[in-house]
Amino acid sequence: MKLYSLNSKLDFGDYSGKTLKDVFTKDPEFIEECILENPSFCFNPANIDALEDLSEAFVFSEEAVEKLEEKYDIYEEEENDVDDMDNFSEEDLNNLGIMGDGMDDDDFDDFGNDGGFYDDNFGY
Repeated sequence: MKLYSLNSKLDFGDYSGKTLKDVFTKDPEFIEECILENPSFCFNPANIDALEDLSEAFVFSEEAVEKLEEKYDIYEEEENDVDDMDNFSEEDLNNLGIMGDGMDDDDFDDFGNDGGFYDDNFGY
């Protein structure tokens, strides 16, 4: 199961490459359909209010909210069973600043006063 944030890009369907937030703004019914029909599509139910605030005319169905909560519970259980990094794609890790995206060239690669580096390529 893949956990999406509002700024995660979808990697399936007609809206592949678009963020969840952008897709919801254009086609909220598509996001509801994904919740109900796509077993690997999940996001934190706490984001439902933020999405509904983007569209005055759309409200998620109770069935979709319940399904999303069930999926999120399963996701959290799975997350506790595997290494945290396994739950994120390389793009998600880049977006979180944990790896990639020129980290070797950022300002945190300079020697610190104690002789160590500020950034050890793991985002610390």
